[in-house]
Amino acid sequence: MSGILVFNGERPDVMLENGFLYGGLHCGDCFVCYFNEVPINVRLKYKDDWVLLHNNQVAVLPYGIRVEIQ
Repeated sequence: MSGILVFNGERPDVMLENGFLYGGLHCGDCFVCYFNEVPINVRLKYKDDWVLLHNNQVAVLPYGIRVEIQ
């Protein structure tokens, strides 16, 4: 499933291509983010705010980008 990363109240969510919400993402969820059309495998974590982990590096959650949930 693919869609756009959005914030839905208390947690990140994915607005799917059909217009429905995925149902909320949780700590530890793994998915693919597309940065400049390059797929990057990430894991979601909460650390004072929602962040992404990739290769032990922390990144601010980039709402509005395309993601794919496997």
